[in-house]
Amino acid sequence: MPYRLKDGHKAWIPRRPLKKMKGLALNPSAAAEARYYSVLRKLIDQMSSETTVELRKLYAQPVAQEYFAQDATMSAQAKAVLAKLVEKFQPIFNIASKPIAAGVTAQADKSSASALEASLKHLSNGLTLKTDILTGELKDILTATIAENVSLIKSIPSEYFTQIQGAVMRSITTGRGEADLIPFLQKQGETTLKRARIIARDQTRKAFSNINFARMERIGIQEYEWLHSAGGQKPRKLHQRMSGNIYRIDQPPIIDEKTQQRGKPGDLINCRCRAIPVIKFEE
Repeated sequence: MPYRLKDGHKAWIPRRPLKKMKGLALNPSAAAEARYYSVLRKLIDQMSSETTVELRKLYAQPVAQEYFAQDATMSAQAKAVLAKLVEKFQPIFNIASKPIAAGVTAQADKSSASALEASLKHLSNGLTLKTDILTGELKDILTATIAENVSLIKSIPSEYFTQIQGAVMRSITTGRGEADLIPFLQKQGETTLKRARIIARDQTRKAFSNINFARMERIGIQEYEWLHSAGGQKPRKLHQRMSGNIYRIDQPPIIDEKTQQRGKPGDLINCRCRAIPVIKFEE
């Protein structure tokens, strides 16, 4: 349905009749993503570094090599060391998760209001609309975003130590000790950082997108243009074909041909597509 002009929006009517008007593309904040990743990286680096130090101490014991022939003894010591590490770092991530998630969500909210305001100002030839209104629906989105991020942050140490424990046990049973374990520790640290980067990128983009769409609906914008981003190494062909198409906010298109999932730009992992607000006019 075309956008229905309200009394306060008459100034939007261009001098010559147009069927539709487009704003600027809504771009998520790269700075917010970088800050999110930076905070996670500090926590992960501390956890990885201390884990390596403590396991090196264990394997450096004078009797350590003898224990490799006595699986149960060495395994018990290794499990005790890992249990202490989990006991230390899980609470650190748990405590940090809420303020990190709240900060990321607040930044997404702020950048959303700013980006949408700039887009609509361009669309309406300079008319400024208030885009930072907090409705009940938007508050629910902010709350859900914080909860999702808290859960993801809390999962980082548990996933990390699950992988480390398996590697430690294998290094003991094979008798190779540090020769197997140290390279794995380095690799797992890099894998955990890579996951943190994905979390930072996807969560800032999803929060930004969810807030934008809630705000657009709130002020009466019903449609948007899909804009594919060429920044990814493996672009989704479906999203390439969707670029330039106009969709209704309340009728999300299929964004994954395999699962038939419907959604909006940024919903899928590593999706860097963006939305451009579109308004169709009728008197």
